[in-house]
This record gives sequence, C-alpha cells and structure tokens, in this order.
Amino acid sequence: MKIITTAISALALMSALSPAAAFAIEPAWVGVRASTNGVGGEVGVRILPTIVLRGVVQGYDYGYDQTINDIAYGGTLKLGSYGLQADFRPPIVPFYVTAGIFANDNQFDLVATPATNVVIGNTTYTPAQVGTLNTKATFDEIAYFLGAGVKLELGPIETALEAGVYYQGDPNVVYTSTGLLASNPSFQADLALETAKIVDELDAARYWPMVTLHGRYKF
Repeated sequence: MKIITTAISALALMSALSPAAAFAIEPAWVGVRASTNGVGGEVGVRILPTIVLRGVVQGYDYGYDQTINDIAYGGTLKLGSYGLQADFRPPIVPFYVTAGIFANDNQFDLVATPATNVVIGNTTYTPAQVGTLNTKATFDEIAYFLGAGVKLELGPIETALEAGVYYQGDPNVVYTSTGLLASNPSFQADLALETAKIVDELDAARYWPMVTLHGRYKF
C-alpha cells in the first residue's frame, strides 16, 4: 500500500513542479471498460503532456458456489468501486504505468442451508440447530491500485489492456445463523471458530488482481 500511495503522490508532485505547468488541461477520452472488478466507464483528462488523470466507475454482481470447511455455500460476489487513476504515458512507446485510489464496495455474500449434519467449529450440529448460515465479507472502504498497460491506437479509437493489483485490505466477516441454537453461547463460540476459517479462505482477496480491457474514444 505504501508503494501505491507513493506512486500517486509522485504523479501529483510532478504535476505541481513540472516546468510544463502552463500546459492547458484538456479532455483526453471517454471510454468503457470490462475488468475483474466489474464493467463500467471512465473519463480521461490530460493534465500534462505525459500524464492523464481519469475518473472511473465500475461494478457487477457474480453468482457462484463455494465449499468452505465441507459446507456448501451459494454466493454472490458484489463488485462496486469508483475513483481516480493517474497514468504516466511516455511519448511514442505503447506502454504506460498507472496508479489509483478507489472508494471500495466489494463484498462476498454466502448462504448455506445444510440438509444434513455439519461441523461448525469443533462440534457437529443438526440442520434444525444450524438453520441458515449467512456470511457477509467486506473490505476496506478505500482501495489502492498499481498497474501497467499496453495500448493500440487507430485514429481516434484506442484499445488498451491493463493489469495490476487492487489492494482492498483484510476481509471483515460477519457470520450468523438462524437455527435453534443461534443465541446459544457454545454455538456462538463455534461460529467464531468457523468465522476464522472463512477469513482464512477469503484472505487472498485482499490482493485482488484487476485486469481490464478498455475501449476509448480520444478527443
């Protein structure tokens, strides 16, 4: 995260101290994007000859199934974020580097209604005792992105493929039950153990790979 923050600060400092400060800010492009963080759009503004600042909004909901500790969940991955990215685009070469900061609303929702006995924590429970298990995993409200891209220009049309890491922090998991033992202290202790296992399962998502395909109309 420190590397990403430093990269964003460096781009801002370049904007402030550059001898090209007289460069007129001008619109660069409007575009659409499809990525592992959802689909959306962006608007780019050129603030220096080699630096473009862009506003981004993206989101999508994916349905999926996942088994954690032998419990089968039906889930929804809800992706949503908006923010700013700054690109450093050297002249002539088709490659660029980019850093960004986002308001992050990514979350996992998992639901399981066991039909047979299941182990929660260290204890075996019946379906009636467990009821429906609901899991909600959220991440930091602010996420950071650092990546690189390659672009292809055909007149006013630009396509680009971009890849990097979207750091959204550790998962915060809320795990609840609707069964007969939902308020039982021993069962709650086992739910806490199960919550820790889910956190471990989802921990890799804090470093979310963001790969994006762009289509842009340049001004």
